Amino acid sequence: MTRYQIFSRPERVLSFLAGLVNLVIGLGFFFLPELHSPLWPTSIPPILDRFIGAIILGNATGALWLATEREWARVRPLAIVAVVYGTLVAVALLYHLLWLGASSAFWLYFLVDVPFLLVYYALFIYHDIVPRVSKRATSSDAIGQRQTQKS
Repeated sequence: MTRYQIFSRPERVLSFLAGLVNLVIGLGFFFLPELHSPLWPTSIPPILDRFIGAIILGNATGALWLATEREWARVRPLAIVAVVYGTLVAVALLYHLLWLGASSAFWLYFLVDVPFLLVYYALFIYHDIVPRVSKRATSSDAIGQRQTQKS
C-alpha cells in the first residue's frame, strides 16, 4: 500500500477530535429544548433543534468511525459527505452574515466550520489529487523516454 492509500494515525486523531466536537455540539442541539442553552443566537423551534442535532450527531458518528480506519479508500465516501456538508454550511453562513445581516454571533459557527473544512480539503489534495498528478508526470516522463529511445 502506498503512503497516499494509508489513512495515517495523525489523520485518525484529527477525525476522532472532529467526532468529539460534533458529538458535544450535536448532543447540545438535540437536547437544547430541555437545556435552554444559548447554542444558537436566534430562536429555533424544538423540532428543528432536534433535527439539527441529529444531523450533527450523524456527522459525529461518521468522524468517529473514520478514526478506526487505516485505508483511505474506506474513508473517502464519508469524507466526501463532510466536504459537501461543510462547504454548504460555510457558504450559507457567509451569505447570511454578509448579505442578510445575520447576528455577528454566527461568525463563531463559521470559524468552527472552516478549520474542519480545510482539513478535509487537505486530505483530498493529499490522498486523491497529488497521487494523480504524480502518476501523470511519471507517465509523461516514461512516454517521453520511449519516444527519445525510438529516435
